[in-house]
Amino acid sequence: MSKGTSSGLLDRVRAQSVFKHAILNSYIIRFAIMTASKIPGKRAVLLDGFAGRGRYPDRTPASGEHLLMAASKARNSAQVEVVLVEQEPKDFAELAALTDEYRARGVAAEALPGDVADHLPAVLEAAEGVPLFLFLDPCGANLPFQVLQKALAGARRKAWPRTEALLNISADLTRRAAGVINKRQLDHKVVALMDRMCGGAWWQQVALRAHATSPDGSFETAAEAVVVEYARRLAMAARMKPVVVPVRRQVHHQPVYHLVFLTRDEHGLWLFGDALAAAREKWLRVLGPSDEDVEGMLFNPVEGQLQAEHDRGLERLKQNILEVARQHGRAKLVQHTLMVFDGIYGEVPEKFVTTAVRKLEEAGQLHIATKARKARDWIVELGPGS
Repeated sequence: MSKGTSSGLLDRVRAQSVFKHAILNSYIIRFAIMTASKIPGKRAVLLDGFAGRGRYPDRTPASGEHLLMAASKARNSAQVEVVLVEQEPKDFAELAALTDEYRARGVAAEALPGDVADHLPAVLEAAEGVPLFLFLDPCGANLPFQVLQKALAGARRKAWPRTEALLNISADLTRRAAGVINKRQLDHKVVALMDRMCGGAWWQQVALRAHATSPDGSFETAAEAVVVEYARRLAMAARMKPVVVPVRRQVHHQPVYHLVFLTRDEHGLWLFGDALAAAREKWLRVLGPSDEDVEGMLFNPVEGQLQAEHDRGLERLKQNILEVARQHGRAKLVQHTLMVFDGIYGEVPEKFVTTAVRKLEEAGQLHIATKARKARDWIVELGPGS
């Protein structure tokens, strides 16, 4: 089983980790509070299965501490319980100390040593009847497909209480494995590792077909094709909706890994997309301008890029929302998340929907039939000017 964030990856914050942690920081607390509010006792359980030390040496929060912070912030609204698992003994010692620190503040938290697969049955039992979020972020291969399928498609296959998962699927590992099978080295250990993670050898033909169509001869297309099919298969088995997100060190680099988000709820899709947009902005600002941009720079090209993207995103939102109304008549926006954000999912924040609808209403193209506190819950229909 691959170790969590060991092997030096916790020594400093990397740009791709900034992106991932920004998603957790934005999304986890909303998941916990919104789902727990509908449960007697207002409980929710969060699991980080490869938690590492939980915190960087410079005291910057890593994934484990982000979950602990979410539980702490939610204390006035929900009883959020955090389970952190780490296999590497040295990292676990620091993780346990961090967990004790938050437990002393009143957070319900537990650090467990060993393999997360061994702890999953007990976590699932403890989370019976309450919302559960699984964050599984290893350095190498993720849990075997059958283990995840059993966890997501067993007793937790029902729509309620909510179950969601965020998985790291290593693009570096997939590209390496695709290269190995392209050389017909089928007895290589990485092939068996991928077979276990994917639940069979199906990924091999998917990778080879994608590589054969790659315009530059790289294995990037193979990695993307494999993770998209992996997400589809797991989502189908668990009756969930998948989102696949490539995460890069730099804007034009190949992905280091893909995040696979799984939910059964349209609200989950909507809020995760909003979290992605916030994380992407933070990631771009951390990266900053390239060396070529800096030379002779009169303005910040990152801010200019974001503004241009937001302008384009607003126009695309207006087109998409009108199309939702044309196709569905009176439509509650959140029930058509991927159509509302078609082509811009994870690029523009939720607040832009409010602006888009208002502009369409002012132009007479759209009518808000039912208003709510959040624009996602508005029911819209075509206006007289459409």
